[in-house]
Amino acid sequence: MYPFSSLPENLTAFCAVLRREYGFRVGPRQIHDAARALRVTSIADERSVRNALRAVLSGSVADVEAFDRAFQAFFYPGATSPKGEERPSNRFRRDAHARSRESRGAAAIEREALPDSPADTGTGRAEVISVGEEQDEAAGTLLRSSYSPVETEGEPPDLGPVDRMWREAAAALVRRVEAALSRRFRPALRGPRFDLRRTLRSSLHTGGEPVLARWRARPRLRPRFVVIVDGSRSMAAYAQPALRIAVAIASVTTGVEVFVFSTALERITGSVRSAAAGGRRRLPELHHAWGGGTGIGVCLRDFIHRHGERLLGRDTVVIVASDGLDVGRVDILRQAMAHLQRRSAAIVWLNPLLATPGYQPTALGMRAARPFVSTFAWAGTAGELVRLAHSVRVRS
Repeated sequence: MYPFSSLPENLTAFCAVLRREYGFRVGPRQIHDAARALRVTSIADERSVRNALRAVLSGSVADVEAFDRAFQAFFYPGATSPKGEERPSNRFRRDAHARSRESRGAAAIEREALPDSPADTGTGRAEVISVGEEQDEAAGTLLRSSYSPVETEGEPPDLGPVDRMWREAAAALVRRVEAALSRRFRPALRGPRFDLRRTLRSSLHTGGEPVLARWRARPRLRPRFVVIVDGSRSMAAYAQPALRIAVAIASVTTGVEVFVFSTALERITGSVRSAAAGGRRRLPELHHAWGGGTGIGVCLRDFIHRHGERLLGRDTVVIVASDGLDVGRVDILRQAMAHLQRRSAAIVWLNPLLATPGYQPTALGMRAARPFVSTFAWAGTAGELVRLAHSVRVRS
């Protein structure tokens, strides 16, 4: 089914067709993400390759439909079905090879036009992603580069203060979690459990007579919130409401940490707190944490390793805002979600696709994460955040 002998040539030529003939905004960053997705995909399985590339390179429903047509035309020209046995003609091979050379030349011209790019200054670092046994010059286009000709498409939105309705909705959420009880029993003036040990110790001051009874009770939670926002291309239209929720929570409590991820994880708590204080803040350069593919499992595992010991606990509510379209390994996502469930009071998953009529969480990543989620909802407005506050469930 592949027109060329090596995977880098096929991938770069196909992305060039998507960009030129179908209007896709595909650059070196998206090609790099697609190559990483194919590393965990069976190259001999046409369906697996199609599904992996569709999830990375498509950003909307219209893109998905156009992608299927482009995939059929590129890899099966003249065939009525992907199962056809007809091989690409030599003319198609020559044309596709010429298109690949043109795209590589265009990318080189664009890199030369940017004097501040790492390739020109010599200060940037590039990592070559091996995607097959054969290595050739086409693999150079799969360098991990921070430059993309569609960089403006992946720019994160500016953060600003939220209005009174959002603050009241966030306060309702905080109060709802504070109303929950801790799992542990602690010493208290009154409570449901009699504390025999402390009662006997206090009786030493009264000659062994247990005059004052001691009790144990479960205190109210003093919650901490961890907000993790998916900044991949498929979440471009929904990332702003998710970040607004983070700013609203930071406006009513100091116990909040905020992260964004795409194929890497970045902490943006400082910017969110500045926006909550009333200023308008532009997010710093997020590199591979914004505007690329989606690696939910890998990024959650990175969060656990780097920040889990400090942030996770029995009073922590983890809020993940993502559509669940993951191209990474399902076992990594499942292990990360199981760890978050054990180490937190609740996992709230905000999925914007729930607002779509007839939506079912059948995506592979969403199916793997769903059993560990305590509250599955979406909150794109202040009113929906209030309803979420009334329905959130915290483990007791």
